[in-house]
Amino acid sequence: MPHVQAKQDTNLPPHLTVKIAPVDAMPGESYICDYGVDTLTAGASSEKHVHDCDVWWIIVNGIARVHDSGNDIEAGPGDMIYTPAGDHHKIEGITMVTYVWLEGPLKGQKRKGQLPPDT
Repeated sequence: MPHVQAKQDTNLPPHLTVKIAPVDAMPGESYICDYGVDTLTAGASSEKHVHDCDVWWIIVNGIARVHDSGNDIEAGPGDMIYTPAGDHHKIEGITMVTYVWLEGPLKGQKRKGQLPPDT
């Protein structure tokens, strides 16, 4: 049984108060290629961006609004939101919100991480 360890990241983007990310590589046979746990304060949001992979968010606590290619979705504890690869999106804390994000296998140009929306 593979065990992927994570740690709290100290190099935070300005919109996050907590970021937990894996320090170990994901198992090669996994459908999840990256994940993390982030916390946004009320009113804070990520920049609009895209991914070369599908992304899922699971809200742990608080209320978030996800802006996804023109759609606004409000989500609370236990809700999961799916964003397909290439969709422009951002997440915003309506209240302080903690969420788990999961990224699937890379597609297309196979670029890792958040990419500017004009790419």
